[in-house]
Amino acid sequence: MGYYPSWKQDTFEHSKVNYRYLTHIAHAFTKPDSDGNLIIDEGYIYPELVREAHKHGVKIIMSTGGWERCEGFPGMASSAENRERFITQVVGFCKKHNYDGVDIDWEYVSDQEEQKNFVLFIEELSKALKVFNPPLQLSMAVPSGHFWGRWINYEELIDEFDYISFMTYDYHGQWSDHSGHNSPLYTCNNDPCGSMNDTYSYSRLRKVPKDKLLLGIPFYGRSFDCEGLYQKFQKSQYYGYGEVMKFFRSGWEYVWDHCAKVPYLRNPERTEIICYDDERSVFLKCKFLKEKQASGIIIWDLSEDYSQGTSVLLDVVGKEFK
Repeated sequence: MGYYPSWKQDTFEHSKVNYRYLTHIAHAFTKPDSDGNLIIDEGYIYPELVREAHKHGVKIIMSTGGWERCEGFPGMASSAENRERFITQVVGFCKKHNYDGVDIDWEYVSDQEEQKNFVLFIEELSKALKVFNPPLQLSMAVPSGHFWGRWINYEELIDEFDYISFMTYDYHGQWSDHSGHNSPLYTCNNDPCGSMNDTYSYSRLRKVPKDKLLLGIPFYGRSFDCEGLYQKFQKSQYYGYGEVMKFFRSGWEYVWDHCAKVPYLRNPERTEIICYDDERSVFLKCKFLKEKQASGIIIWDLSEDYSQGTSVLLDVVGKEFK
């Protein structure tokens, strides 16, 4: 399942998507307001993307929420009236624009009241989607660990979802108190921030079935203004894979972390690093997922690895899951 951000339509049009290596596209993002109205940003509706996905046998789902777009979820879910309004508008929008389902990206359910209302919302949304023949799909992008995951009733809700997608990236960034990998496969040096392997173990603890389990592979990285891993830093920035490769070609040192199984770059002055995923680490993550018998992966996002007519990292994914 590859996420396609609507705001990148001008630079990454539908014709550049490598549909051959996808089963689903999550079209990001719509959002709810606190009264339960579905908010569609200007430029979101993209019939060419929907048609091209279906032409290639790829399901396309409407993803709602996303980082810094979730302030309306608590109010929407707080009353039966608001939930019904939102669900009715979501279902109507999907049918009108030929979407195959809905992806919920509420970042994050964060207290007992929201937890209770989230259960009601998902149960009611699932029921509304299952009316159709075939049923519209329902998935959710969820946090990588227990800090936020404690507010999600996985065990109670699992039958309502087709897929549960753990966002196994952003383990380190501006919010962490030390530098580290954006998406390590394994935890090293007793790092409390976690790894894909830790999240997989957490998914098993929370009883998410393997045939509904998706884990995330990021097509981006994050920089830190320090000499190496697990150090104090002041500033962290986001870089797509294509941007990271510009640093690589300009002479930054490539370092492979044999413990975490992911790389990073270090500038010649040894004052900055960029932690990211490359073809080697993506291959190892795909191998890991196959060995663990997870259902598949989510990708943020499909535009980040596109270069000179080729989707470099998606090609690795596609060939491994072919």
